[in-house]
Amino acid sequence: MNRSRMLLFTSLVLAVGILSAQTTMTNSDLVKLSKSGLSEDFITNLIDQQGSRLASDTSALIDLKKEGVNERIISAVVRKAPSREPLNSDSVLRLVQAGFSDGFVINLLNAQPSKFTVDAARIVDLKQAGVSERILALMVQQGSTRELPSGTEISVRLIDSVDSERNREGDEFRASLEDPITLGNDVVVPKGADARVKLVNEQESGKLSGKAGLTVQLVSISVNGKPVRVDSSDVSEYSGSRGARTAKSAAAVGAVGAIIGAIAGGGKGAAIGAGAGAAAGAGAQTVMKGQQVRIPSETVLTFTTQKSVQLP
Repeated sequence: MNRSRMLLFTSLVLAVGILSAQTTMTNSDLVKLSKSGLSEDFITNLIDQQGSRLASDTSALIDLKKEGVNERIISAVVRKAPSREPLNSDSVLRLVQAGFSDGFVINLLNAQPSKFTVDAARIVDLKQAGVSERILALMVQQGSTRELPSGTEISVRLIDSVDSERNREGDEFRASLEDPITLGNDVVVPKGADARVKLVNEQESGKLSGKAGLTVQLVSISVNGKPVRVDSSDVSEYSGSRGARTAKSAAAVGAVGAIIGAIAGGGKGAAIGAGAGAAAGAGAQTVMKGQQVRIPSETVLTFTTQKSVQLP
């Protein structure tokens, strides 16, 4: 057996030994595999399959770099086990000084949460310490991200209807922003922006005093074309209960408006439907037939944010 085949055989034996000893891979295992001569493709496939015990905080990434693990493999670690530790200017500086490329750091900034306060003096310090202008520009952009405070009310108009007989928990539905979102005098999200609502709970008939029910949450709004996750309050509807509701029915929107809005689709559908629906005010009321609950297209729902929302 020649030397190259012997090396490959030894590497495979090492990999099998590591994986048979445990079902998940650690950073220490990754270093051993990287030094064994195994290919990047082989190692990244192992990460995807068994990398649930990997760590990708800043210190762990730097340790992998020091041990000679290349950036492609380290990037696979970040994808498999993203860190919850927010990046800050100090951690970015440490990554740069450890020898990570601009591309790696920029991808990390885009993939992980960050928390920056980058004033002019700090920018100068980071530049003098070796941080490139490409990285600094992204840090400044992320540092100026605006925040929607907890307790903010957001009203959306459904484009898709929600039906207790057809839909199940976890289903998502299209909607559009009914009113613009403002911070101070600035409109940060315009009326008509795309939104997504999710069915988070469905009470079956007989489990709630003989009533069926639907509970929905706002899960995202589109800001500059990018979906932004929202942690919102619930809006619930129950069969046989037409009293006070959190859901606000759009009284001026009729059946014709609902049909046109559904056909048009997208964030603009609701606006088209609103203009065409004056003929029948009851069209957007919540429909309850026996134990069926249905929230029609064009219904306006108002949610309250439970946590602050970072806007790009």
